[in-house]
Amino acid sequence: MKGLKGKRVLITGASSGIGAGMAKVLAREGCHLVLHYNRNQTGIKQTMKAVESLGLESGSKVSVLQCDFKALESLPKFFDQAWSVFSGLDGLVNNAGIVSKVTALKDPFGKQFAETLNINLHAPYQLSNAFAQACIDAKKTGAIVNNSSIHGQATCEWFSAYAASKAGLDAISKVQAVEWGQYQIRVNVLAPGVVPVERTDAILLEPEMAEKWQATIPAGRYGTTEDMGEATAFLLSDASAWMTGSILTMDGGLIARGNYPIR
Repeated sequence: MKGLKGKRVLITGASSGIGAGMAKVLAREGCHLVLHYNRNQTGIKQTMKAVESLGLESGSKVSVLQCDFKALESLPKFFDQAWSVFSGLDGLVNNAGIVSKVTALKDPFGKQFAETLNINLHAPYQLSNAFAQACIDAKKTGAIVNNSSIHGQATCEWFSAYAASKAGLDAISKVQAVEWGQYQIRVNVLAPGVVPVERTDAILLEPEMAEKWQATIPAGRYGTTEDMGEATAFLLSDASAWMTGSILTMDGGLIARGNYPIR
């Protein structure tokens, strides 16, 4: 991917799922990676092992940092540590998040709603601000990729907190792109559709469930974490140098079709 080799990139939530897929693709492209995790030590070790193996050929380097994004006050120190690993960063991938499923009436005081917004929206907002300010101070360009979801555009029951956090992430990404364009700092959004990961494999790959879901996806298959990694590489690379404030939807055509009966 054009212009990625040697780029220094922080990926949050890299211990499993889409974050791990992103890390593997960017390592293949020769990026130097700072990988964040919270609790999943086994997962981050597996990601790091895969990245180190890919780095033998590509020249990629990797470092790991832990942080609990529920504690928003810890983010400034975390970002400073991430920036210092390779003496700066060229890219930030805000991937860490939680999927909360609860009806609004079962969360009447918004406890789960607030926690979801802290992790999925406030944390990437804060990290993006820190990244942009550091780039401006260093007089360098930068690229941010915010991992959102199709739920930010079209959603369903149980997802009020999650959908709100992702719609908010879509919105602030556009605002940040406008504010920071003058500094050559790009901000784009990746909006994945149905991508089986470790916590959903057992359900989504069950034959009856897979047939049900894939019949509604025009492309006829689920997405993969590698698909999301390739899209992230594109958004960070020079191939998308004139792209900012955009939402790249990767869902096999699921929401483009709409909720119409199959004819």
